[in-house]
Amino acid sequence: MLAIGLAVAVSVTSVSLQAGFQEYLLDIIVKDLAHVSVSPKEGEEYIYLYRTLMERIWQLEGVTAVSPRLSTPASLSHKNNVENVILIGVIPSEMERIYPSISERMVYGELESIQQENRIVMSKKLAEKLDVELDDTVDARFPDANPLNLMVTGIFDPPQGFPEEMTFVSLRTARNFLGEGDVINGIDIKLHDIYMADRISREISATGYKAESWQQLYPEILRTIAIENFENRIIMLLIMIIAAFGIASVMYMLVLEKTSEIGMLMAEGATGAMIRNIFLIQSTVLGLIGGICGAAGGVALSLYLKGMEFEVEAPGWEEFVLPVVIDPWNTLIIVVAAVLLSLAAGVYPAHKASKLDPVIALHG
Repeated sequence: MLAIGLAVAVSVTSVSLQAGFQEYLLDIIVKDLAHVSVSPKEGEEYIYLYRTLMERIWQLEGVTAVSPRLSTPASLSHKNNVENVILIGVIPSEMERIYPSISERMVYGELESIQQENRIVMSKKLAEKLDVELDDTVDARFPDANPLNLMVTGIFDPPQGFPEEMTFVSLRTARNFLGEGDVINGIDIKLHDIYMADRISREISATGYKAESWQQLYPEILRTIAIENFENRIIMLLIMIIAAFGIASVMYMLVLEKTSEIGMLMAEGATGAMIRNIFLIQSTVLGLIGGICGAAGGVALSLYLKGMEFEVEAPGWEEFVLPVVIDPWNTLIIVVAAVLLSLAAGVYPAHKASKLDPVIALHG
């Protein structure tokens, strides 16, 4: 029972952590990433007729948000501090529908403030590096670009994994910086169903523009989920097999210890099938009780781990909350698997007991 209980507890905890991790990644895709990203046609630097293209995109099934952007590298300086950044010109109201976390995590100021010219919103870490506060002015420069003085009107705490060098300005400010007219170099799209992204990207690509789904933009997310699934299944299978071998050993030793009792039962008329059923029922009961106790222990451990915070040493990451999702169906499946494996582990010892010669068994 202890072997099965430990195996089930470890499996339930592992599955809960994996489910939480997958949900966390999918939450990032659903909430903090564009589902489809559109770039200029091959050989072109900008999307010129972008309003017509956006109208076509809005007509596609499942589209919930469309946000134009004009991105460019830039160097921001304040006092003696200089940082290289990505300057992204956006329409705040549209961009919020793609990246709602930015507005939700504003520490100072508002994202809408960049609607005015020469305003900039940046991450908290970037503001600390530049030693700027709200209403301070930074100089934006880059080769072949028009220098600008930008007032800091918003500082946000970036979501986990969000590049700290990304800054936001209005489309007009970005165009003034680049010296360009009414152009953009990207369109971000949000969908009702994230798994429609490949089909939508193919439809847009058919018009000549380069469109990439989140699966193409972030293949490491799918790869990570697939690897986690495979590794978790292998680990659970090995744990269960080890537990089943433990039960098989216990049951076999029990047969050896109860040889005389088995012989006595047979002498009193018990058939081989009856003897076999006794040991099969015993191994099943061991698996059932061990599985239920293990499931309770696994759920308790998962609840303890849920919400636990720890630091992650990675760019843009300060603190990570351990994601845990307890799925009753997964727990039930693990318990049923434990019972079935216990039953299977008892088959050989039960068969061995049923084939004992009553005369030999009575003599031990």
